[in-house]
Amino acid sequence: MSSLPQGHSRGPFLVAAPLSTIINWEREFEFWAPDFYVVTYVGDKDSRTVIREHEFSFDEGAVRGGSRAVKMRSGTAVRFHVLLTSYELVCIDQALLGSIDWEVLVVDEAHRLKNNQSKFFRMLSIYKIGYKLLLTGTPLQNNLEELFHLLHFMSPEKFYDMQGFLDEFADISKEDQVKKLHEMLGKHLLRRLKADVLKNMPSKGEFIVRVELSPMQNCRGGGTQVSLINIMMDLKKCCNHPYLFPSAAEEAPRLSNGAYEGNSLRKASGKLELLGAMLKKLKAGGHRVLIFSQMTKMLDLLEDFLDAAGYKFERIDGAVTGQMRQDAIDRFNAVDSLSFVFLLSTRAGGLGINLATADTVIIYDSDWNPHNDIQAFSRAHRIGQANKVMIYRFVTRNTVEERVTQVAKKKMMLTHLVVRPGLGGKGASQMSKKELDDILKFGTEDLFKHEDADGKLRFWLILDAYGKGHCFSASIFFSEEVA
Repeated sequence: MSSLPQGHSRGPFLVAAPLSTIINWEREFEFWAPDFYVVTYVGDKDSRTVIREHEFSFDEGAVRGGSRAVKMRSGTAVRFHVLLTSYELVCIDQALLGSIDWEVLVVDEAHRLKNNQSKFFRMLSIYKIGYKLLLTGTPLQNNLEELFHLLHFMSPEKFYDMQGFLDEFADISKEDQVKKLHEMLGKHLLRRLKADVLKNMPSKGEFIVRVELSPMQNCRGGGTQVSLINIMMDLKKCCNHPYLFPSAAEEAPRLSNGAYEGNSLRKASGKLELLGAMLKKLKAGGHRVLIFSQMTKMLDLLEDFLDAAGYKFERIDGAVTGQMRQDAIDRFNAVDSLSFVFLLSTRAGGLGINLATADTVIIYDSDWNPHNDIQAFSRAHRIGQANKVMIYRFVTRNTVEERVTQVAKKKMMLTHLVVRPGLGGKGASQMSKKELDDILKFGTEDLFKHEDADGKLRFWLILDAYGKGHCFSASIFFSEEVA
């Protein structure tokens, strides 16, 4: 964008991004395009009224005053080069923003447009836009229908028949269909990996760490605690910690300040038993850790656990917004930071955050959508990371979590088939028939066939994986013999 004014265009450019990433966008514009006049259009109704009155036009009266957003006067030139705003305000203030002739639209985390029935998709489709640029690391998450919606948004005159598209690529397991789809996407999609930008990008290793249920979890899981109304959520709670159930929480021993007693808290959950042993070793080795969970109540338990263990930490979830969020990130990334752990909710903490000062990621509970977990561990494995990143995914043995992992693997197989590294570039790689067959034939039933003779792998195998120069995928079984 910074090169466009030099003989091309001076805008205006509209950047729509998650609210949590706005601060990072401001910093990037300041670094890469310091001559751009960038207006950040966020805040409550009164704040936006002030922005409209002072920042939108050189012409007095081009935008009427008052708290209600109205249309720009026809033919009025805007004052700024770039307007940086959130998805929500694209919809709320569509009357005003949609009346501007935008030279370029940039949508960050553009998989938000995967549903053509969403308000964001419908509202943004009304805008007057010259060129569209969609930024996403996950253009396909669940099925080809989502990919079609992104293509339709970019080029509705070309991609207008979704059923025809789905019928044409109904059997994606056929080599000729995969090749044809790649040829079509190559004209519209430019796929770049971190390694394409930074040739010496440190590697990452991901381990599936299988954990046994504690006796207390076994009791809860086999009893009447599971609700028929929300059985899946209750099963996932059981895998995480029994204190997530009100009855167990009421009976649990607490300290005078209301926090759970650390030893009882740890012993009640197989995952916390393993986490405690891992953190002890990781701390001694000078590593720093990000822990992701989908449940904010689980993050509350992890806070009590870390306090009891004496570890300094930061936390971000959906309730931590704006400057408080950025302050937590800056404290963790500071050179003299004392924080050892960063607790994050998978959805709220998976976007717009650079935590490359950590080299270890623990996915405490996995998402049905594997791309959310990928977004999460990419907070550490990103440009700026100096060390190898180790990712540990906790999966409770013989529970619903194994099914979640299997479903996630199927979705990742579809992504790997459709969105190839290098797609859209001159050096785009072609998938060989053998590679295609290997992907399709690797059944999910093989996912957990890595036990040793005793059905367990010693915990120290995980910790010794640092610095060995290779990574591998394996099932790691928690052993109660580990101190």
